[in-house]
Amino acid sequence: MASTTNNTVYLITGGNRGLGLGLVKALLARPDTTVIATVRSKEAAQKLKESTFEEAAKSSDLRVILLDFTRAIPPDDVRSAVEKEAGADHVDVLILNAGGAQPMVPALETTAEDLRAAFEVNTIAPLLVFQGLWPLLQKAASKTPKLIWITSSVGSIAEMEPVPGGAYGPSRAAQNWLTKALHQENGKQGLVAIALHPGWVQTRAGQFVADQWGFSNGPPDTVGSSVEGMLKVMDEASKETAGKFLTHKGEVLGW
Repeated sequence: MASTTNNTVYLITGGNRGLGLGLVKALLARPDTTVIATVRSKEAAQKLKESTFEEAAKSSDLRVILLDFTRAIPPDDVRSAVEKEAGADHVDVLILNAGGAQPMVPALETTAEDLRAAFEVNTIAPLLVFQGLWPLLQKAASKTPKLIWITSSVGSIAEMEPVPGGAYGPSRAAQNWLTKALHQENGKQGLVAIALHPGWVQTRAGQFVADQWGFSNGPPDTVGSSVEGMLKVMDEASKETAGKFLTHKGEVLGW
């Protein structure tokens, strides 16, 4: 396996479908780029490699590792998998994309089981991924490692939408809090951390939410437009935008 030393290294959790797949394809088209994508199964890994073969630039490559984040994985195990299975000696941009949505019911009807499941996959597991990969992020070639935590406007308290958020909303709100905390605690070491809302996108998860809310027209944003916007935000992310809750259009959302 070739060294990642001279490439910009992006690590994307949940890279085999929806927004994750869109990001993987778009990034592989860039030169001198290594994309490390996590998936849950060997079948998903094989399909991802096949579906992205034609997109990759000659100087770029895809590395797929099996990690199932439906349950939090110890940080040391995450780092070990990335170093040994993906052969990574650094990570420049960590995109925490893997997540899940539970029934979008009113708070009065939200169950303890759904809350535990939502926090496990949307809040706890991604935080442990960051904890495990922080040593590799500190070796970023640019000296400005980036944490891009994909979130949702449903997690906003200041701009709470007039629709039920179930367990999903509070799990995203907690995630947003952690994003800002990581920025404040590690910004002096170069970290640029952003909570990024991708829009309401035409993915399986986006359609699930539309069905839950009874929106017959479905989500308005395409994967392509969302990915294009998110990558622009990521590329332009700096100390000035760090610690903020942004949309894929670069707009600031209230926490």
